[in-house]
Amino acid sequence: MAKTKHVLNVTQRTEKGSANARRLRKTGQIPAVVYCRGQEAKQISVPAHDWKLLSRFEINLLTLKDADGKETLALLKEVQNDFIRNEAMHLDFMEVRKDQKIQAKVAVHPGHEAPAGAAVGGILDQNVHEVEVECLPDDMPEMIEVDVSKLNIGEAIHISEIAAPAGVKILNHPEIVVFTVIDPNAQPEEEAPATAAEGEEPAEPEIVGAKEKAEKAAAAAEEKEAKKK
Repeated sequence: MAKTKHVLNVTQRTEKGSANARRLRKTGQIPAVVYCRGQEAKQISVPAHDWKLLSRFEINLLTLKDADGKETLALLKEVQNDFIRNEAMHLDFMEVRKDQKIQAKVAVHPGHEAPAGAAVGGILDQNVHEVEVECLPDDMPEMIEVDVSKLNIGEAIHISEIAAPAGVKILNHPEIVVFTVIDPNAQPEEEAPATAAEGEEPAEPEIVGAKEKAEKAAAAAEEKEAKKK
């Protein structure tokens, strides 16, 4: 299946600063920056409506298209959001080359088939929702789907067990647990009290202040005897 090409129309801008950024947002534009290796960063803006439509997808690579029709392949690095208004405030992109490997985070999803353990009440728990990958831009997946259908209660899938797409290397530690099936009715194990080693007498519980009280009592008795003499 061919990968979807996400194109975002952009406008070059020369003015910087927060005041200009506020003016742009009032006109329905989002201020953005495209970082380029060895060059000065490019100041651009993108239509807020277009970005809202694209952001529904799990995007990592986009094609930025300017008014002259020039296209730039770019990696989405950061989105600054206003969570109260549910709007993007600023976007950061990194220009990439097709012949150079890049690193990016990619979403991880379970397959559409439920785990085997679900038939007896098990619940699929996802501990990792995205992984760091390295590959050429053309090999970059939009997401990685993991088959969890064979998981029974108590079993797990680790990073090392994920089949990455061709040309893609997952950089996370191989022993990290991504998916597991848990038993919602399982009781947490209680720690057993420590037992004395073989041949040792069990330790007596220490009474706080007992030693000090005994010493004071002995001293008082000695003082009383001395007065009698």
